[in-house]
Amino acid sequence: MASKLAKKFNGELISADSRQIYRGMDIGTGKDHPKDMVIHMIDILNPDESFSVAQYRLLALEKIDDIISRGKLPIMVGGTGQYVDSIIRPKETFSIKPNKFLRFFLNRFPLKLLQLNLRLLDSQTFRLLNNSDRHNPHRLIRKIEIFLSLKKTSSSLPSKEESGEGLSVFHLSLTAPNSFLFKKIDKRIQNRLEDGLLKEIKKLLTKYKWSDPGMNTLAYKEFAKLNKGKSFDDCVRKWKSDEHNYVRRQKTWYKKQSNLYFIDISKNFHKQVISIVSRWYNKI
Repeated sequence: MASKLAKKFNGELISADSRQIYRGMDIGTGKDHPKDMVIHMIDILNPDESFSVAQYRLLALEKIDDIISRGKLPIMVGGTGQYVDSIIRPKETFSIKPNKFLRFFLNRFPLKLLQLNLRLLDSQTFRLLNNSDRHNPHRLIRKIEIFLSLKKTSSSLPSKEESGEGLSVFHLSLTAPNSFLFKKIDKRIQNRLEDGLLKEIKKLLTKYKWSDPGMNTLAYKEFAKLNKGKSFDDCVRKWKSDEHNYVRRQKTWYKKQSNLYFIDISKNFHKQVISIVSRWYNKI
């Protein structure tokens, strides 16, 4: 859909996918994009490299400025809510840079100790985390990092130039009933397995570790225990379950947003999207 919009409105795509940024992770992250369409912010680092929302924001804003300067329409596409929010509704925490010294020590803490640290430092933030984030060491470390940074300095919101304030934003969310989406997801999983996902994972493991940031993601992490007692079928079932849960979290995330158009893709939706985007585009 984004590709069709880019062709119709002289646009260029900017990925807002937190896993398609990694090179070599093609099948599992779904880089089966239209061959004639350039998508920015894809394949920009290796799976063993860390990448923050703040880094994404700065690079994405550069792309947006460049696209606009050439008289084209920037179209962000992808389901990572924090990446999208970093552009259209930035928070003061996006300006907090990674503390490499702090991360060096925290990365050696077991999960339970990270949870305890955040709970003692900022009980309110810990209480508001969903179950997935509570069990994600990278997210816990970032929350601790943010809390300590805000305690140490008085952070301010990014400047207008840094935040993307002033951009005219049209936010569209393609959705559908869960029963419809789950069937599409399960079919997509089967297709990715047939396309050679396991071969891709084996190739990645010749260079990278399961603990690397890029490998800790859907379609990959579920196969980490394949040779440790888990059967192939168990891994696939876990993958499907994780994907279904991710859809639920995405829906919850976007339902909290304001000024957002929801489009049901279980119906004939292409003409509807073109129509409402055209009305917005003709006003800017």
